[in-house]
Amino acid sequence: MIEIIDKNSPIPLYYQVKEDIVKKIKNKELKVNDRIGSENELVKTYNVSLITIRKALAELVNEGYLYRIQGKGTYVAERKVNRVLNIMSFTEETREKGFKPEIKVLELKIVEDEAIAEKLNIHKAQSIIKIKRLRLADDIPVALQTSYISQALIELESLKNKLAKEKSLYRILNDVGVEPDRAKEVYEVQKLKSEEDCQLLNLHEGDPIFFVKRNTYTKKNELFEYVETILRGDKYTIELELKK
Repeated sequence: MIEIIDKNSPIPLYYQVKEDIVKKIKNKELKVNDRIGSENELVKTYNVSLITIRKALAELVNEGYLYRIQGKGTYVAERKVNRVLNIMSFTEETREKGFKPEIKVLELKIVEDEAIAEKLNIHKAQSIIKIKRLRLADDIPVALQTSYISQALIELESLKNKLAKEKSLYRILNDVGVEPDRAKEVYEVQKLKSEEDCQLLNLHEGDPIFFVKRNTYTKKNELFEYVETILRGDKYTIELELKK
């Protein structure tokens, strides 16, 4: 019998159990709503104490990997992207939460839009680049994001070439001297209405979403980006830290 747990390792036993279960979830050996073994079965599988198993399971439940049904057992949870409100890019945020990020560019073009120009605080005749992207986590569409920036920051063709290699818009802008520093976001809970958006996000009309409007600023307090984002209500949680 192959020992899964290394009892000579300095890594705590409960943490080794946790990591093995997480690995099986990520590798799809354990799928959403699969029942994992009972506590006693896991004691035998990992050859550790009941206390160790209970600690590992408790942390996995708290972290959203598992859920419990009283009297029935412990099951694999459908994980959500926990969105902590900060300036971190989607790619970084998604990787940090243990998901595989993917971005599909749906639109990249010049637009003339007086309302957007006003939001960007630029002249109405100034060219604006529209970037519409579908964001996926572990191959599941979770967000639809439309960003607007002034073409004065970067030429469209240059942006096209760079996005083919580097999916993070903020990294690209950082390379041309535009360093994102802070953002203001407004969240609204809405029901999805657009048939096209339903298809892209694999949702139905009327499903709940977070609609997010965002202004992003540089370290010099210059507004450089306006963004509208649709977040799937069933795939996101929003985390706030409040201080006195």
